Amino acid sequence: MAASYQLNTMDSSINIHINSEDGMNFIGKGADSNLVQTSDFTMVLEDTIACDETQHMLLSVSSIEIPITFYNVSQAINNHNFVLKEGNFNIDITLPSQNYDIDSLQTQLETLFNNASNVGATYTFKFDINTYKLTCTSSSTTTFKFDFTEYKETAKLLGFFPSIVSSQNQVLTSVKPINMNSIPFVFLDSSFTSKGSVISTNERDIKTFSSGVLAKVPVDKDFGDILTYTPLGNRHSLLLSGKRIHQLRLTLKDPNYRTIDLNGVPFSVSLSVDFIDLEAGGIYNTDDPRHKKITTTREDVNENLTQALMSLGQQYAENMDNRNKLIDVLNLDKPK
Repeated sequence: MAASYQLNTMDSSINIHINSEDGMNFIGKGADSNLVQTSDFTMVLEDTIACDETQHMLLSVSSIEIPITFYNVSQAINNHNFVLKEGNFNIDITLPSQNYDIDSLQTQLETLFNNASNVGATYTFKFDINTYKLTCTSSSTTTFKFDFTEYKETAKLLGFFPSIVSSQNQVLTSVKPINMNSIPFVFLDSSFTSKGSVISTNERDIKTFSSGVLAKVPVDKDFGDILTYTPLGNRHSLLLSGKRIHQLRLTLKDPNYRTIDLNGVPFSVSLSVDFIDLEAGGIYNTDDPRHKKITTTREDVNENLTQALMSLGQQYAENMDNRNKLIDVLNLDKPK
């Protein structure tokens, strides 16, 4: 359940409207475009936003506008290459970074395979609309293989697992449906020292890690459109550990937490800063629930149940004792 905070100070909320092209410093260059990384920038505010020492700040997203100028097959996503094996030949296949639909992907694969074949094979690719699988057929009797061992993102794209798969009778069909939607959502990450978000990923052998992610924006439009996202209902807020905001860093990340290449096009975001006093009136519990022990074993459950039953039994005993005392008092008042 998400934390819910009541705004209980006299300070008004503050809105910060940011266009990434106004950033003071851009971090690196795009993997595909080699242009300044407009999706990763820092900005220094002319006026410092601060709260009293007894207060805390909540940071949340009011709205985001992101142009869909990032590609679904690209070096930035690392789903653009794999190895074609023809007999004893290993051939590197590299898809040019761009946005593909299924027709252009089939055409590009055929061109790359036919130009690179060492055995003079002609390859054809066909897409099954009913299964969403690709089938590759070779004109040569030479067995061919796809090697995705080091290319798991390309394997996802073409419907395979990160392994080596071999043709049978000159035919090789993807194991599972292809996935052209390589970036189904975008994270808006921040540099704030808050553990308000936990990311789940298999990248770098890390299953989960804490981050300053402010929003997860679904990509529900086509390439060339603009994503417009406004949180509905209760907005996700980061409870900031600091008391001042003077500069910030914002980054757009893909599901594998890689920086997205917008190909030099800026995005915009509006942030809200609210002020709260967690201890006002003594009604807020400031204990971090993440530091509490989580019951995970049978022994823990038994111990908790025993303690609960003992507490309940003690309460019943006290109630019975009070009842007996009341009866004794009433008996004293009866005429003899």
